[in-house]
Amino acid sequence: MASASGLLVSRGVRKLIRQPMALVMGLATSLFFLVVYNAGIGGIGNLPEFGNAGYLAFLFPLSIVSLAMGSASGAGEALHADMQSGYFKRLYLSPAPGWAFVAAPLVADGLGTLVISAALLGVGALFGVPFRFGWLSVVGVLGLSMLWGTLLSALSAGVMLRTGSHQGARAVTTAVFPLIFLSTTFLPRALVTSGWLLTVSWGNPVTYLLGGMRFLLGGTEPAHYLWIGYAFTALGALAAMLFAMSSSRKVLV
Repeated sequence: MASASGLLVSRGVRKLIRQPMALVMGLATSLFFLVVYNAGIGGIGNLPEFGNAGYLAFLFPLSIVSLAMGSASGAGEALHADMQSGYFKRLYLSPAPGWAFVAAPLVADGLGTLVISAALLGVGALFGVPFRFGWLSVVGVLGLSMLWGTLLSALSAGVMLRTGSHQGARAVTTAVFPLIFLSTTFLPRALVTSGWLLTVSWGNPVTYLLGGMRFLLGGTEPAHYLWIGYAFTALGALAAMLFAMSSSRKVLV
């Protein structure tokens, strides 16, 4: 059983290595918007609300979060391709446990998110993004990125398995995307003047995800944002994985 599960995970990782273009394009897109936003409005980083870290450190977590969202439908689309080709049916009739069918693309997505987020952090360091706690900041940001990516990827896979449509996998990203802009995405809370946006942002989990990364990088958010961000992403990722695993039993083969 364990050997069959390992082979499925290995296959998912090999597919990712052979077809890295989606990850590379995601990295290029994140860097493009990071450079454009910083060039266009980065001058406000001289305001005291940004401390000594500058605007780039405040904006950088947005690139990490959006990068993970860009690859979130990968597991769902990989499962859909296997279902269309008949490979999923052969897997389903094999001795491998049912959860392994879903776990394999999730592991591949997780590794992809880890590698591409590390690459983005490396580029950020070259641009001068500060790491407040050194390597601990790097590890902390990568942990949040992986949990966030796993949450979205597992939701994507679960929805695809229950709907049988690759469009269902992409719908997860579409549904979550507005949360980015209903948060303190481009400005600190002290500079946001819209009362309704401030109210919504308090209940928006992306606020604490971004805030946790900002605490680790430039120290522009309080420490409790980090713990709330980790609690949300960890619990959300666990719930999403259970949803995806249970969804494998709903598939008609």
